[in-house]
Amino acid sequence: MAEPGEPEHESIRTKLGTYLHDGLSKGREVSIGGLQKGAGIGIEGLQKGAGIGIEKLLQGKEVGLEILLKEKLKLEHSVGLGPKPNIIPPGPAKIDSDHRTVEIGWHPVPGLGILAEKTGLEKLIDDHIGKLPDPTQHWAVLVGDYVHELWMDEELDIIYINEALDRSGWHTFEVGQTRFTDEALRLAAEMSIHNMREKRPKYNLISNNCQNYALALLDAIQIGKHKEFATSFAVYKAATGAGTIEELFVDKHPEEQKLDDGRPALHRADTLQVAKQVMDENTTKLDNHRSLFR
Repeated sequence: MAEPGEPEHESIRTKLGTYLHDGLSKGREVSIGGLQKGAGIGIEGLQKGAGIGIEKLLQGKEVGLEILLKEKLKLEHSVGLGPKPNIIPPGPAKIDSDHRTVEIGWHPVPGLGILAEKTGLEKLIDDHIGKLPDPTQHWAVLVGDYVHELWMDEELDIIYINEALDRSGWHTFEVGQTRFTDEALRLAAEMSIHNMREKRPKYNLISNNCQNYALALLDAIQIGKHKEFATSFAVYKAATGAGTIEELFVDKHPEEQKLDDGRPALHRADTLQVAKQVMDENTTKLDNHRSLFR
């Protein structure tokens, strides 16, 4: 009922306004409350989702690392990566002993096919069809009863190893002579690997492989390179503290040195040229390489 003196239609308008105002206020409070509650639920959901996502990600990472480790171990075991014990017996390190026959040889290492596949060398071979050496054909230098060779550690960095020569497992080719004793050969082999690692520590199918190493070692130990080797080894020894070679700078066979006028010296054969020709004629080129990886 309208107040005394107030028109009835004004009273109804006032009540209606009050009702609408109260309704809007309550509705706004409910809406804000709902929004806040919804935001809280949303944030809680996001936090839970993020937590679950991170947990799954970490689990996936652990599984991935475990798989990688298993593959790495499988590769290492199949190829036999890693250093091996030195079997060269203690003895004098001399570079002026009697002439000794030097050979190069190769034998198959099937596990290196897995290495080529796992490290992407297969694609590299695809891109250089007919140009790359077979990675399963392993070359080394053979003198006396021992084999001197480039190998790889678990990180695929090149290293030097030696082993006893079992001729039944090697295809061998005579390429020259040397005056190095077994211990001097070991030191020269270590130096050759060191010099290669200084330029590029990782194994590379093109430029840091067993053939490159064999040629570097042959160049160091061949007849007629006494002065060059003595200088190189002195630098290497100063840098690494490597072992000592007896009478390093005493040249007891100067007649074997290359003459200044370019004429070949007595008894000196071009060991390097012979070795390169042998390798070229006896190394498989991967123009039909698919069988290697399948």
